[in-house]
Order: sequence, then C-alpha cells, then structure tokens
Amino acid sequence: MSRSSTSRTVVLKALLESGPLSRSAVADATGLSRSLISEVSQELLDIGLLLEMPVPHDPQRRGRPSILLSIKSSHAYFVGASISEAEPLMVLTDMHGRVVGEHTMTPAESPPEVVDSMRRGLTSLLRSRAIPREQVLGIGIAMSGFIDHRAGICLHSAALNWHDVPIAEMVHASTRIATYLENDANAVATAEKLFGCAREFDDFSIVTIGRQIGCAHYMQGELQRGHAGGAGEIGHITVEFEGPRCRCGKPGCLDMFAASTAMIEAAKADHLPVTRVREIEALAANGNASAIAILRSAGNALGFAVASLIQINNPELILFEDMEGIGSGLFSTTVRQAIENNILPRFLSSTRLLFHQVERNVLARGAASIAAHQYLLERAVS
Repeated sequence: MSRSSTSRTVVLKALLESGPLSRSAVADATGLSRSLISEVSQELLDIGLLLEMPVPHDPQRRGRPSILLSIKSSHAYFVGASISEAEPLMVLTDMHGRVVGEHTMTPAESPPEVVDSMRRGLTSLLRSRAIPREQVLGIGIAMSGFIDHRAGICLHSAALNWHDVPIAEMVHASTRIATYLENDANAVATAEKLFGCAREFDDFSIVTIGRQIGCAHYMQGELQRGHAGGAGEIGHITVEFEGPRCRCGKPGCLDMFAASTAMIEAAKADHLPVTRVREIEALAANGNASAIAILRSAGNALGFAVASLIQINNPELILFEDMEGIGSGLFSTTVRQAIENNILPRFLSSTRLLFHQVERNVLARGAASIAAHQYLLERAVS
C-alpha cells in the first residue's frame, strides 16, 4: 500500500471512530502532519467520500468558524444478508452504517435457492428506496459456521448443512456486485467497531446471545479470525463433560445450556408454558423454581466460559449482544456473578461488562458492515 493510501486509511479510521472532526483534530488523532491531512482530505473530498460541515459561528470566539470533515453518508450503500437464521433478513445501509431499508428473504436452504432469494431481495430493497444499483458498492453475507473469508467459501455450516460452498462467488455472479462472506459473530463485532458500542476500544470481545452462542475478538484494533477462521467458537467450549450431546457431536457444549433454544427446551421439559427466554425471566421473577434453576444454570455456564476468555485475552470490554430481548434479569445477573467469581481480581477491575439489547437486524447489519469495511479501508483508498 502506498504512503498516500496508508494516510487515507488512517484518516478514514479516525473519522469512523470519532465522527466529524476538524482537520486539526484529525491531525492530533492520527499523528499526521497538518499539511498531509489537508492533502489527503482534499483527495477524499474530490472523490465524494468526505464532505465539509461548517460549525455555526460562535460570536464569543474570534476567527473563522471551524469546518468539520465527515464521511458522506450517501456516497455509497451496502447490502447485508443474514442467511442462517430462522428468519433470513437483508438490509441496505449507508456509509454511516445506518439501516435505510429491510427485506425479509424467502426461506431457502440450498445455495442456488439462497442466491436467488438474495437477488430478488436486492431488487426489492433498491426499488423501495429508489437507489440506483450503481451506488451499491458491496454485499456482505453473515452466517454461522466456519468461513474462509478470503475465498468467500462456507467451509461448514451446521445450520444449513453446507460444506465447501463458494457462496460469495455465486452471489457476485448473480448480482455483479462485489460480495464478501464472514462468520456472523465476526460481522457483528465489525459493525460495533465501525459504527457501534466498541468504536473507542481496541481490545474487546463480543458475545452474541441467541439461538447459538457466538463470539468474536478484536485485538489491537484488528479482528482476530485465527489460523483457520475458527477463532471465537465459544459456543462449543465444553462446560459439562457428561452433558447433553451438541449437534457438533461433542457432549456438554456451552450452546446446550446458554443458547436461547437450550433454555426454552429445558423450560418445556419442565412443562413451563414459554416460547421466549423473556417469559422464563418473568416466571423466575415471580418465584418459579424451575425457571430460576434454568436461568442460573445457563448464566453460570456462560459466565464461566467468559471468565476463561477474559483471562486468556485480557480485553478492555466484553460486549454481550442480547439478540433475544432477554433484558436485565436473573440470567444477566448470574452471568456477571459467575464472571466475578471466576477471574483474578486484577481482571475484575480492568474489564468492562456491557449487556446490549440489539435489534433483529443486527446480523444483517453486521454483514453490511463487512462490505463497508472492505470498501472504506481497502478499495476506497487504493
């Protein structure tokens, strides 16, 4: 990468992490000289990637009003698709990661059916927002399982029963738009780093709480995928050696205790009339012993696994992404207590725990962020 490209990347990262900044503030944040900031910002203004935002003049201050640099939200759009969930979803986002359109996909299982569903969803999204196809500069796909993100191949997805499927290439061939594939937890982590709760953190882990337990890690500002793309498979940590057999084939995986499906199945086995974890929480709040036991078992299992993660990676932040609307009740309280009881005191004081209830489009929005990341920090600066 050339010096000019590197400088553009640094400037864009600063604006992504901090929002609109003056040229002098960008220089302070990046360590680049003011003359280089002026040169780079002008290049990005010329291609329409940045815009200038005048700050209202303060009569108490002398001199000209400040001019802020900001990424232009309508410069381009990105599509994100979550295809391994019960309700597959597509979203259209702008350059700031804001969702400007949603489309519920036709459920599909085979790769050709998924590609066809995505192609029709893309047409629907663009028509609904009157956005020309030429302004869509990338499509991101998020799915659970083992992913080769460089080749765009799903190596294995238990949810879809896919093996070695070049899904990114197939979607690109159908839409003629650059397409990227990523593990769903990694996609969510990228969205939080670029546009969400983790913008100010360089070392953090996200834990997604949904039909499965997912996890992803940022270290020193970079997403860590591991040697074969499998970093973060916390849902398959063994938490009980004699526990129920997971669909991965091993007994006692975390997914079999802390995932929403596992909690609901446990509740139904105890004849509790529930379909959502929040209903188990409501029963527990009213003193139901079975509900209390289920939530404590799940919370202890997740907290124990996350405590190990903290002592291995030493992140600044653990961000729990509540995808089920569980809320702040016995489950989250138990998770916190289990973490606090199973980590060294030095980690307890330096690790922030944050439970974040997210919208149903979080995975699809994360997928769009993967495409945005590729464009903003790679293609746009080349």
